[in-house]
Amino acid sequence: MGRVIARVAGPQKPEDELIQVLALAFLSITIAFSSTIVGSYLSMALGIITAALFILMLHRMVVATFTEDGLVIERGGRRGRVFIPKSVVITGNVICIRRESKPILSVTYESFDYTIPLSQRQYDRLVNGLTTHWGWIPPECPEQLIQARLEKCEGLMSKGINASHHHRLCT
Repeated sequence: MGRVIARVAGPQKPEDELIQVLALAFLSITIAFSSTIVGSYLSMALGIITAALFILMLHRMVVATFTEDGLVIERGGRRGRVFIPKSVVITGNVICIRRESKPILSVTYESFDYTIPLSQRQYDRLVNGLTTHWGWIPPECPEQLIQARLEKCEGLMSKGINASHHHRLCT
């Protein structure tokens, strides 16, 4: 593996993380106020729940590291990495950038399908690094692929697939 060009990290499914962040904030505030009102046992229990939620959030992180040789995907809390050679990334439509309210890096390779939200600074560093070292700019995600994916998911819902499978397949 060559020198690191750019590294971006984020939750596998950013929309799932909002609920956990709100739960962590609520529990943290509750712990701060409950230690004097309710007692130490409840504070310890809430502290353990908060720590467990935080660890779960870390396990859902994805790190995409672009090196001179290719792309390395690491999933938080899981062993192993996936290395995708540079030639496959460039010619195989493995990554693309979606433009919504902010840029989103979409990584699709074999059974992996991750979306990582990027700040403008991360986006600029990623594009500059890939342009300089690979001579390549990540393409915008084709809208027809996104539409095809949405239609596929709607078809799955009409077939009666349960909600947890639908969420895993369609987000």
